[in-house]
Amino acid sequence: MLARDSELAVYQCGHGLLHVRVNRVTLTLRPDEFRQLAMLVSEAHIRLGTRSSVRDCGTH
Repeated sequence: MLARDSELAVYQCGHGLLHVRVNRVTLTLRPDEFRQLAMLVSEAHIRLGTRSSVRDCGTH
């Protein structure tokens, strides 16, 4: 298990595939697909965080 939370998990099987589990949904990805997904989620997180910061500054 590479990472685990109560309803989230990422693990790699013996075939080298990565499995991303969110609740009862599991995405099975090749390493290159996982890398793309990780980059996409990271970019979205940064943009969301930036928007949240700007919104918070506007209310203070």
